[in-house]
Amino acid sequence: MEAKKTSSKQVVAILLLVIGLIAGVFGILGLVGGGGMDPYEARNGVVYIYSVAYNDQGQSEAGWGTGWAIGKPGEPVQYIVTNGHVVERAYAYPKQYANITGDLKVYFSAAENDFVAGQVVYYSGFNEKDIAIIKLPSATDKRTALRLRSSSDVKVGETVYALGYPGTATVGQDFKTFDQDDITLTRGVISKKMTPSFSTYDAFQMDTYISGGNSGGPLVDENGFVVGINSAGIEASGIDIGMNYAIVADELIKILDSERIEYTMAGGGVSWAQPWFAYVFLPIGVLALAGGIILLVTSQKNGQGAPVAAGAAAGMGSGKAPARGGRGPVEKRAVLRGVTGKYSGQSFDLLKGKVVIGRDPATCNIVFDKNTPGISGRHCQVVYDPNEDCFIITDLGSSYGTFLGNGKKLTANVAEKLSTGDTFYLCDNANRFVVSKE
Repeated sequence: MEAKKTSSKQVVAILLLVIGLIAGVFGILGLVGGGGMDPYEARNGVVYIYSVAYNDQGQSEAGWGTGWAIGKPGEPVQYIVTNGHVVERAYAYPKQYANITGDLKVYFSAAENDFVAGQVVYYSGFNEKDIAIIKLPSATDKRTALRLRSSSDVKVGETVYALGYPGTATVGQDFKTFDQDDITLTRGVISKKMTPSFSTYDAFQMDTYISGGNSGGPLVDENGFVVGINSAGIEASGIDIGMNYAIVADELIKILDSERIEYTMAGGGVSWAQPWFAYVFLPIGVLALAGGIILLVTSQKNGQGAPVAAGAAAGMGSGKAPARGGRGPVEKRAVLRGVTGKYSGQSFDLLKGKVVIGRDPATCNIVFDKNTPGISGRHCQVVYDPNEDCFIITDLGSSYGTFLGNGKKLTANVAEKLSTGDTFYLCDNANRFVVSKE
């Protein structure tokens, strides 16, 4: 027996399928992998927070700072993390003084009305844990949740970045200049892990400069994972002396667990997988798989036709006609074609199965209008028998009869063979059909 040869199309199809599978794997890793990002991209999770206290004379005292979204990356977020001292005026003052009311707003941009009122659901003051959690009125897709990284994994000397709005509203800037482009990214290194004398929280001491407005913002590593919450910076005679502090992420994790607030940790997948894998590799994978499948299907169809052509050529070369009767596919397509009437000139492929003619749309392939005279609901059917290489017509008990081209009326439910070129009609010559090879 002659072995089948693999066509060039099939080889290309297989290569595309392999490429598609590999690219798909990388794309999925980007979706479920470690979830890292460039520190600059972490700005997508940062917001501006404005806290105001009012007395009964309408006088106010305001504070501001930075916050960031917590939750599941890629899903709408409803919780914002910041420092306790950032929301102190709006939250703590009204609880301490009877004549004070508070107002807390979370701004997404400087655009008009692009802010919401926030509700503090957890609060710890500056001399305690200095953490506050704000709940938004409803979940929003205006910010992306940032992932947390345990402080136990952070090493002294590791590079970190502080994100926030330092100096906003105080140093030559308009009050409403707090778009994402105004977020600063300040680089530094971890000096040590300690507990500052003015608080009860564990903190990273770092040379990353923290100034007013930075408070509450995320301290992220080089993969964009939050390792701490920027809290305080100590100056001497107005000069930064390198003593800046960020509350370690583990302090926040304890609070989130106790408050049953959902968050996402780093390292949930493959550490080297990056989100951009999904954007790059998934489309490549889909296109490669689709192309491979299409090529594979078309090559198989072409391969089915090849033996017939070869057989025909062999027959012609020997002076013999090609064998008939189930020894291979026919050279031409077996069809039923309309000669007169509604379906004149239209062809119907009989290789796909039987064709039923009548007025019933539920059971017929060729459907006539219900008011067409001389046509029954199920009038007749035509099939092609590849083994006998012939057509078979059967009247389905029609009321008006099915007739061969020579005028012979078919007996109901009795099959009649037709040859290529034979015609038949329903009731009269107004609706005539022919069976043929095309």
